[in-house]
Amino acid sequence: MNSNGYARFVLGLFTCLFSSLLHAEPVLVLGGFINESNAATHLQRVEARLNDQGVLSQISLKGAPFYRVIVPIKGRPIEPLKQRVRDAGFEGVWTWETDLSTPQLPKTQLVKQAPSIQEPPQAPRETSFARLSLAPVAEPSQPKRSPRAQTNISGYLKTYGVIQDSVTNDFFEIDTIYQAQNSGRLMVESFTDRMVFQFHYELSPLSVSRSVGGDLQAFNIVGDSYRVSDLKTSLTSDAASKTQLYQNLDRLNIQLQLDAGDLTVGRQAIAFGAARFINPIDVFLPFDVRTFNTEYRTGVDAIRFQRPWGELGEVDFGLVLGSDADQATSAAFVQVRNNMGGRDFNFSLIEYAQQTLIGGGVQSELGDLGFWLEAAYVDGDSDYARVSTGLDYAFQEHIFGMIEYHYNGAGSQNPDDYLSLYQTTPYQRGGVFLLGENYLIPSISVQVSPLLSVALMSIVNLSDQSAYTSIAAEYNVAENFYMDFGLYVFSGTALTLSSDQTLGLGSEYGGNPNMFFSSLRWYF
Repeated sequence: MNSNGYARFVLGLFTCLFSSLLHAEPVLVLGGFINESNAATHLQRVEARLNDQGVLSQISLKGAPFYRVIVPIKGRPIEPLKQRVRDAGFEGVWTWETDLSTPQLPKTQLVKQAPSIQEPPQAPRETSFARLSLAPVAEPSQPKRSPRAQTNISGYLKTYGVIQDSVTNDFFEIDTIYQAQNSGRLMVESFTDRMVFQFHYELSPLSVSRSVGGDLQAFNIVGDSYRVSDLKTSLTSDAASKTQLYQNLDRLNIQLQLDAGDLTVGRQAIAFGAARFINPIDVFLPFDVRTFNTEYRTGVDAIRFQRPWGELGEVDFGLVLGSDADQATSAAFVQVRNNMGGRDFNFSLIEYAQQTLIGGGVQSELGDLGFWLEAAYVDGDSDYARVSTGLDYAFQEHIFGMIEYHYNGAGSQNPDDYLSLYQTTPYQRGGVFLLGENYLIPSISVQVSPLLSVALMSIVNLSDQSAYTSIAAEYNVAENFYMDFGLYVFSGTALTLSSDQTLGLGSEYGGNPNMFFSSLRWYF
């Protein structure tokens, strides 16, 4: 090949590579299917609940066609879009890059067939089997097929390296603490024509450089709340050891897909609410906002039935069982969701721990702004109200901001009362973890590139002027492999001594040490 031919070859090669990179766009994957009709059904559901344009994409997997339901990101920040998808009830989402300039599959006529066969190991996120049913439609005239089963095994490995700053005050001194928070989750999910079985088990080794005198708020240890019985949480015989091993049987349920709706029995994830940061209606084991590993919501033991209501609505009711299925530790709920006039409404009634919660919310748009409002009132041994409302706005194509105000009627304006709140029903059984009354929560996220996102969030306690601020970055190193960096900064009045010589919190966040963390996450 002469020099001119070689130059043309190199130029053509770079043109092809550049064209491929130019056309490849990041997307969110909301499900994978081996049946095109099932994929089309799921696509219709995704578009209805998100009010967004989805795409049905076909790839070849082991020589056979495989169908993915995807939502183009179109320059939007990935993390807020993921949160919006999760709020709509689709918990199993992950990022992918594909060329959307090529023709995609048409939306096939929707028929009710076998339940979706979820994506094999390429999909690294949790699949939500609940809230996936549509109202029954006419069956096509074709011979019935015998039930078939498919079992998928997936999971993740995560490690968080944490540096906790030293603490020095008038009462004690704690040196810098180093933590290694690790987690491995195994997920087995099996499908037949009318049934889904789900099993998740997690092992979490924790190593700390020195013993600490309290809980690690950035590490979630599952208790026995809203579980009939459970495995022993700690597998370490020496409770004083700096290295501990925890286990969590987080999912163990079976879902029957009936003509009237979906019946799920066993340990499962149940969430409520429309707010972005703090959900007043949510009482079933929500995470503290400072916890690192919050990808999978903690499972509770429940019997749940979800029935479609019209095109976009759903009636959801169930029984959540506590220790020994005792009435005092159990709960019952009814949740109704629907879309009217382009606005998503929800209503909830929850009975728990001799408390009755009545709540509701709305998600809508105010011009170019997204808007949400969620409120709950609790009546019983403890009477209080909680409200969250906020706005979001896309400043530019890659910059997205949100701000939320939260009123916590279960809290107090006096920091001297904070420690005693932990013994009250709202904090023991009602999912409340904030201690003050009034909060402002601003956040902004920047999509630096299709693979790199940076987010800044702060929770400001307006009652005591303390604040918790997090700065985090996520980088998609390779397929199913992620790297994170983050910094937690706390400000406010430190520990104080009351008039009766009792040590107390001077503010909610002032006594917390700053923390830096980095993590590696691999999904299989």
